Parts: sequence; structure tokens; C-alpha cells
Amino acid sequence: MKRFFALILAVVMVFVLSACGSGQQQPASQPEETETTNDNPYANLKIALVSDTIGTEQFILQAYNALMEAADKYGFQATSIECSDTAQWAEKTRAACVEGYDLIIGIGWVAAEPFSALADEFPDVEFAIIDTIAPNERIKSIAFNTADGCYVYGVMIGTAFRDQKLFGCINNFQQQSNFEYRYGFMEGVKSVIPDAEFIHNFTNSYSDTSIAYELAIQQQAAGCKFIFGNVSSSANHGIYQAALDLAAKGTPIYTSGLSVDQTTPDNPYILGGLTKNTGVCTTMIIEDFLKGNHKGGAHILGFKEGAFGVVNISPEGANYWNDEIMNEEVMAAGRAAAEAIRSGKIVIEVPLEQEWANSNK
Repeated sequence: MKRFFALILAVVMVFVLSACGSGQQQPASQPEETETTNDNPYANLKIALVSDTIGTEQFILQAYNALMEAADKYGFQATSIECSDTAQWAEKTRAACVEGYDLIIGIGWVAAEPFSALADEFPDVEFAIIDTIAPNERIKSIAFNTADGCYVYGVMIGTAFRDQKLFGCINNFQQQSNFEYRYGFMEGVKSVIPDAEFIHNFTNSYSDTSIAYELAIQQQAAGCKFIFGNVSSSANHGIYQAALDLAAKGTPIYTSGLSVDQTTPDNPYILGGLTKNTGVCTTMIIEDFLKGNHKGGAHILGFKEGAFGVVNISPEGANYWNDEIMNEEVMAAGRAAAEAIRSGKIVIEVPLEQEWANSNK
């Protein structure tokens, strides 16, 4: 930021010195001086995006595309830094700090530890993280209000499966951040089916597809026809495979995507799901920085801001849509719930999980 303000001061001084000149006209043979894009105050700013390998991962691609669009719009220098393992996050981010980057944005929880250490070491560099809260208050941390979107999706599933009473949930870890998903989903379903019951199991992993698969088989055997996929966009594939295998045996289950639109005609048992729009977050971070409004600490974005959404509701459209189950009645219920959230008619306040568990004994 210091470099940014120094550049602004230099531009101002140029105009001041010009105004204090002799006032003589330029010779006819010399071209008239005009303001050009070379005076862009952002031209020397450098902003980097640090992430895992991008590939075709929408969660990262959204942020990358937003960075490049902002660079085209404002004229700053943009770089994407990809990391293949955890160690590279610290190494490559440090190198960016040494090279004079003004703002460094990290995508995902793995950025929290290295960014927190480097933020103290490089006070002239600004940092931001998307999808986790960093312990260092210097860092602008963007987290998601997940409960609102999960409530809307829960309303849709409750409407689609009115004849069911038992619903499954396969989750990663039993922690408060995961409970926000579960609580929002349960409240949404119960708004349609007040006596609905839920089975919760935990993989204790973000990546173990085999455990997710086995838990899906167990929950189907216990009587669940719909299982909320709440592990990760990658490990949820264990649930998706279980849905295909069970359907081949004539005992189908249905489930949901996470973080990105995972619906596909290859698996009609994935009924929509939840999305995180890292592009919205990236744009907000960059524009706040350029306007001098960059502030550290936690910032929560959700359904109202378009940062956390529901497939085919916000935004509309899907890779694939099973309209036999997710029919117009289901869509209307989802749209109505979304509007109630946006207008403030419905406010989801998530309690601490232990307090909730004690009150529901």
C-alpha cells in the first residue's frame, strides 16, 4: 500500500509543477501534451493469487478469472502462483513478498498458516484469504455464511421428498464450521417436514472417498433415501459412486454436490447442491484494496452477496437437472425460501453445536 500512495503523490506533484511553470506555449513543431493511460495509478501495482494447481477446478478458476478480469479493468499487474504441495505455499508466497507484490490472495484453508507468519514479516504487503479465517488479524479473511444457502437447499429437498421422514448426512469433521451446513440443511427440511429425523456420520477426512462410500451404503440400509453430501467436492464422489451402485441393485439413493455444481447427466442421483463463488470474493478483495478500504480480520459473505449459492436457484442454471424429482414445485419452494432469506423475513442463527445438542436431548 505504501507504494500505491507514493505513486499517487508523484502524479499529483507532476500536475502541481506543471501549473507553476512559465505558462509559455509549446512550439508548433512539438506535440501537445495530453493525459494518457500511462498515468494509471494502478499500473505499477502487483497482485498475486496463490492456490493449489488450477486445472479445471471451478473453485479456483472462478478466483483466477476474477483476478484477470480485474487486471484488464484496472490495469494492475496480475500473477497466478500454483502450488503442488503444502510446503510450496510458504516458499512461493515468500518469494512473492520479496519480489514486491502489494496484495497476495490465497484460496483455501492451507493459506492460513503461511500467510499468518509472512504477514508479520512483510508489513508492507497486504494479504487476503478466501474460505477460511486466519489467526493473524492483519489478514483479510473471507468466510462463507453457509447456513442460509443450506436452509434454501433443505427446503427444496424437504419438498422433493415429502413422503420421507429420515434423511442422511455424511460430513467431514464434527466441528462448528461443518455444523453450520448441517444446521441450515436440517432447519430447511424441517420447515417442510417438522418431524424429520437425521442420521449424521463423519469421515474425519476431506479426501477419503472410500469411507464416504461405506457410510452411504450404511445410511441407505438404515432407511435414508436422500443423503446430504457434506464432506468435500472431491470426497463426495464416494457418495456419488454409492448412489450409482445402489441404483444398479434397484435401491437408489439421492445426494447433493458441494462447493461447485457437480450435477451431471452421468449421475442423475446428484440433485443440485451448494456452491461457493470465489470470483465474487476475489473481486471484492481487489476493489477494496484499490479503493484503500482493505481491512484485516474476518469478513462473512453468503447467500445475499452471491458468494454462497444453491444450484439452479442462485445463480440459475445447472450442468444437469433431474426435473422429474426437482420439479417446478421444488423450484418454487427454493425461490420462495431464497427471497425470504434475502428480504430478512427468515434469519438463520446457528447455535453452538454442543448447546444445540444439549437442548435436543
